[in-house]
Amino acid sequence: MTIVMLSTKSEARPSISEAVSTIMMENHLLYEALKLRIVNYHALAERVKKEVEEMTGRKVSVPSVVVAIKRFSDGLEGNGTEVAKILKDAKLSLVGRAADLTIEGRGVPTMRILGDLLKLSPKFLGAPNILQLPSSVKVLADQEDADIIKEELSDRYTVKVTGEAAKIVVRISQKAERVPGIAAFIAELLYRNGISMLDMFYGYEDLLLVVEERLGPKAYQVLASKISG
Repeated sequence: MTIVMLSTKSEARPSISEAVSTIMMENHLLYEALKLRIVNYHALAERVKKEVEEMTGRKVSVPSVVVAIKRFSDGLEGNGTEVAKILKDAKLSLVGRAADLTIEGRGVPTMRILGDLLKLSPKFLGAPNILQLPSSVKVLADQEDADIIKEELSDRYTVKVTGEAAKIVVRISQKAERVPGIAAFIAELLYRNGISMLDMFYGYEDLLLVVEERLGPKAYQVLASKISG
């Protein structure tokens, strides 16, 4: 599940590499297996191919997914020093009481759901993060905005809400585009400190981390320590 970071408009769908990275970081068992290099890349690619297609919105080949998996796996090793240097320039912000929403409408184009969401933007107190998937629209919003979305759209669509989450936004340097493995480095850092992410959405300059609300302050502190250390 990759994210399109926005407040009132959508951007391009995620790349194959971004989709694969998100899938791997959401599954701790796969993540650890890749670290130990005890996974058959081809078999894993066949397993996640459908999910990658749903996230990217297009057909992908198994070999292209294999390449993305290998690139992610390689990023789990090395580059640690270079990544740490990039993170020195990062800016952090923590938002508590975030909610994860999935909006579905049977037989309804997701563009219509997205349009109805954007019509609500004048009512929002924050800037929800939105991802348009083939059969649904996913939203990460502050709790107050999530309540607005549920109240306004529940009569037309199925709105599933997962609350009790905290959102951490990491804004990194443009230099990050030339340094692979940043998302994997952050995921590993949090795992080592007993924090499993519920989700991670990212681009080259922004990473959006979603953790349990009770772990939000701890995750922020861990990242802040690495940035300032």
